[in-house]
Amino acid sequence: MSRRRRDARGPAAPRPAPPLQVWVLHGLYDVCYLTLLVVLAPLFLYKLATSRRARAGLRQRLGGLPRRRGERPCLWIHGVSVGEVKAAMGLLEALPARLPGWEPVISTTTLQGYRLAQRSCPGVLTFYYPLDFSLVTRRALARIRPAAVVLMELELWPNFLLSCDRLGVPVCLVNGRISARSYRGYRVARRFLPEPHQRIRFYGVQNEEYATRIRNLGVRPEVVHVTGQMKYDTIDVDPDRVPELRRDYRAILGIEPDAWVLIGGSTHPSEEEDLLAAVAGLAEDAAGGPARLILAPRHLERLAEVEAVVRRAGFPLVRRTELPAAAGRCAAERAVVLVDTIGELGKLYAVADLVFVGGSLVPHGGQSMIEPAGLGLAILFGPHVWNFQDSVAAFVEAHACVQLRDRSELAGAVRALHRDAPRRHELGRRARAVVAGLKGATERNLDLIVRMVSS
Repeated sequence: MSRRRRDARGPAAPRPAPPLQVWVLHGLYDVCYLTLLVVLAPLFLYKLATSRRARAGLRQRLGGLPRRRGERPCLWIHGVSVGEVKAAMGLLEALPARLPGWEPVISTTTLQGYRLAQRSCPGVLTFYYPLDFSLVTRRALARIRPAAVVLMELELWPNFLLSCDRLGVPVCLVNGRISARSYRGYRVARRFLPEPHQRIRFYGVQNEEYATRIRNLGVRPEVVHVTGQMKYDTIDVDPDRVPELRRDYRAILGIEPDAWVLIGGSTHPSEEEDLLAAVAGLAEDAAGGPARLILAPRHLERLAEVEAVVRRAGFPLVRRTELPAAAGRCAAERAVVLVDTIGELGKLYAVADLVFVGGSLVPHGGQSMIEPAGLGLAILFGPHVWNFQDSVAAFVEAHACVQLRDRSELAGAVRALHRDAPRRHELGRRARAVVAGLKGATERNLDLIVRMVSS
């Protein structure tokens, strides 16, 4: 009989690492982190002094988390930023039925993710994820006292995993993905530092390509499961409500009912200039109707920068938080709307005739195109979308999107789609069908979580 713990409904759980090995590995990782901290100290200090995002939640990041008061078994769910937190909402909604009596808590890494979790999960303890020093992770776990941990995507910090292992807290990864670049990095790191990948009870990953990469890192094949992409389950809006939202939000934003609207979603530096130039080129094109632009930068810290870019391009501008009070001015001036709110973009997409998905004209890796696609909207994006290759492949195969080869094609693609309403409608219909056909990953990942806590 194997000495490893066995689950009748799943593979053998990993043996806990020997205490001496845990302490040695903790020390090794701490030395690496401290060395990096010393080398990069000037940059860290500059960031702390100048960036609100870097200072946000610093006390909690150092382990000063609020103490969980309840005695119910606790499921700690961690999502890095807004996208992962939104994907976690489905888990939270289904948890009472699947794990009655359990108390969920949610952690995040970014300021935007934290704000979204606080607003979307009232009554759920929300906090910042601890820095990966051994003393910090041990302190954080002592304050939260989780019975199990769920990590979204591929958030694998070795000291945190070792601290969980030392306490006998099982960990499951869901919605996992590992890009080719990250895979190469992990392969190199394994030559110098032992990574505790085997400490994770189950891996629920988005596709077979990611599963193969995880297995090639030395993870036991029997714990790696292809469960799909949870973001297909996270559409904020019932697609049948899009006409109603379109009408209501256009009134709120001061956008004419007959206006043609382009939304730049989750944009990155220099992409706003390209979108402004594309819309400026439509000024004399009466075929598609008057054109309006809504910009939603990926990072709110860039709002002042984006506002300056818009004004330099000669466009009037109104911030979303100024509306509906300024709706009359926005309509009269045909101003660009700058989205300065968190978590609202999913509904604002309903206003659009065409959506450009940012982070794709620049070598960032793209942003999720699932929300506008799920609403039945025409989407276009650039060539740099390696973070969402599976989604892109599905949309391209179904002829449900427009992918640009480079940024020079943006203005022409926008002009063509401005004029061609039937093509926009067909792109949107196909995109919505792709999303509908790929739902269900949340339930499959919940199955893994239930198996983990039942072992």
